[in-house]
Amino acid sequence: MAAALLPLPVSPVEAGALERAMLGKAAIVDLTQPAERGVKTPEQPRPETPGEGNRQGHTGRGPAERDFETRLHAPGAARQGTRTVAQIPFRELLVAAVVVDVTQQVLQVPEYQATAEDLRAWERKNGRIPKQSAVLLRTGWAQRWSDAVRYANHDPQGIPRVPGFSAAALVFLEERQVGGLGLDVYLPGGATPGDPGSLVVPSGAWRLENLANLDRLPVKGAKLIIAPLRLEAASAPVRVIALLP
Repeated sequence: MAAALLPLPVSPVEAGALERAMLGKAAIVDLTQPAERGVKTPEQPRPETPGEGNRQGHTGRGPAERDFETRLHAPGAARQGTRTVAQIPFRELLVAAVVVDVTQQVLQVPEYQATAEDLRAWERKNGRIPKQSAVLLRTGWAQRWSDAVRYANHDPQGIPRVPGFSAAALVFLEERQVGGLGLDVYLPGGATPGDPGSLVVPSGAWRLENLANLDRLPVKGAKLIIAPLRLEAASAPVRVIALLP
């Protein structure tokens, strides 16, 4: 009788992030906001730009109800000729993550826009931001998730006042050739951090909005599994799992 084949033991040192998580040797963190607790709030009317609408087809002529959920936006979703979520190779959605913490700045200025100097300061402490990594901006905004009005944070003119990346920070990340951006807050207009009319995100970079539990991630070393619905659309609901080192 042939000898039974026994599984070889896997050393935690040799195993990859997924294998270590399966063996219970590494922590797993869900970065997805629960769907049943999704925030829904009226979106204030905005001046209409001729020939332009948002991803849901609203043109700014009247209030539009918006569902906040954890979503993935395909590269260049704010521009013409973009890829859809379904067209993003899944390999590009398995990435290393770095976390930039601006919670203290946001406590002082709720609409704080992370600067290039914030990113340089991160690099002085932690090394260069890796190419094709995901840069996650931890703002602390997720603590407002259960309060629709505070989460939306519209001013009297209906303009969202939320944190994000500054134009200079996005230029810096373009130079670093990052694979994607993520925030624990929503993206005004549904696509671009900060002012959707004036900022251009790094070429080829996807964007994640409404992330949860960024406070449970290390500043570097976590690996992300990003699993969106495979939609032929500019954005889609997504489950985001972090494997800790």
